[in-house]
Amino acid sequence: SGTMRPTVSIQTPSPEDLDGKSEFFLLCLVTGFYPEEIYIMWQVDGGQYEESVTGEPFWTGDKYSVTSLFKVSKVDWDKGTKYNCNARHASQKGTQIRSHPVSKLTGNSLEFLSSRSSLDVTLKPPRIKEMFIENKAVLECIITGEDEAIKEAVVTWMLDSVQVTDKITQTGPEQAGHLFRKSSILTLAVKDWEGGKTVKCSVLQKGGPTITKTLSFGQKGTTKPTVSIQTPSPEDLDGKSEFFLVCLVTGFYPEEIYIMWQVDGGKYEEGITGEPLKTGDKYSVTSLFKVSKLDWDKGNRYSCNARHASQEGNLTPSHFPLKCQGGSHWHSWAR
Repeated sequence: SGTMRPTVSIQTPSPEDLDGKSEFFLLCLVTGFYPEEIYIMWQVDGGQYEESVTGEPFWTGDKYSVTSLFKVSKVDWDKGTKYNCNARHASQKGTQIRSHPVSKLTGNSLEFLSSRSSLDVTLKPPRIKEMFIENKAVLECIITGEDEAIKEAVVTWMLDSVQVTDKITQTGPEQAGHLFRKSSILTLAVKDWEGGKTVKCSVLQKGGPTITKTLSFGQKGTTKPTVSIQTPSPEDLDGKSEFFLVCLVTGFYPEEIYIMWQVDGGKYEEGITGEPLKTGDKYSVTSLFKVSKLDWDKGNRYSCNARHASQEGNLTPSHFPLKCQGGSHWHSWAR
């Protein structure tokens, strides 16, 4: 079949993601290309091309996708340094370079534009860790705006069509740049959230319309994810003291999904997980987990666990890279 050009996008961290960190990874997603051969290079402030940690291209139905990670220090990010992910691919019109530049400033300018209305309301889905470890679904309704508007805004929560009055806490108001912010936090049992109930956060502003945001988890027509882990070949590991395992979770609907890793069946740990990508009528997501070669050579077992609406609260089967098999293969054992 003919060639298809890639789409390049970079996932940038939120201020909350960076809290207390001195460095982090930018995740570049390159999707929808064919044939498979592609080269990813990064640039800092338009300087020389640099290689980084790039996975093997993976097949999503009728085309390929690949992820690349680039380590950034928070000091450089806060300076407004610009990072560019470039993908070089052979299409019918000869070799083409597609790229996507980002910086802290591009992120902030988008946030600034969205706050032009008197109030901006965001309803955040539950945090992964609490879902896995504490069996709680904690939803946060964040209101941003001018000082007075924030103080006078009243929040109500509905679960399906019933108002919820308990298990709600509030934080703020606090200053966030040139605006103010406060949060209302609702804690549900995981079974209520995963049982498909609709959660609504309504914000009544003085002298303005009510702003309502809605989230639900177990919608009809769910499709189960397939989980697989890409393991490195001995050649990939040559001279390296650490590397990333890549977990690919594909073919699920709706897009809301939670990924956690375990080492030797121990406690749940978060990896570096991208945003879900739409591929046709389903979603895919990639998660990376840093492993030391020393632990890998010891034969430690790594599992990538996905929690999804289609699973009725169960985790998908864990998937262990079998070191002895070697090779850059996707290992998947479905139930």
